[in-house]
Amino acid sequence: MPSVLRSWKGLALLALVLVVVALWILGKGDIVVAVVIGALVLLSGRTMFRSYSTTKGPTGPAVDVQERGTLLVFACEVCGEQLVLLRRGTDAPPRHCAEKMVLRRVPTPDHELN
Repeated sequence: MPSVLRSWKGLALLALVLVVVALWILGKGDIVVAVVIGALVLLSGRTMFRSYSTTKGPTGPAVDVQERGTLLVFACEVCGEQLVLLRRGTDAPPRHCAEKMVLRRVPTPDHELN
């Protein structure tokens, strides 16, 4: 007995080939083509969306951001959205409108003068 037929994978592959040949002979080739196209769509979709399931988390513990006299603000240069940074969990800037946001230091008014 050949070594291919001794494993489960080899038997499953042989059974698959026999089913495909039998369907083709019986005039059901369109079923075979539909299953092959469906398998290709499934595999390409899994490959494409696999990157969305892996997220890059924080590189360390969150640290309070305190710079006297300034606010750290992330700004989107495409639409103008702004985020005030109070705690930093990662060094990577957030994304908005599919672009990385730019870190700006905005001076705060000095309340000690009044």
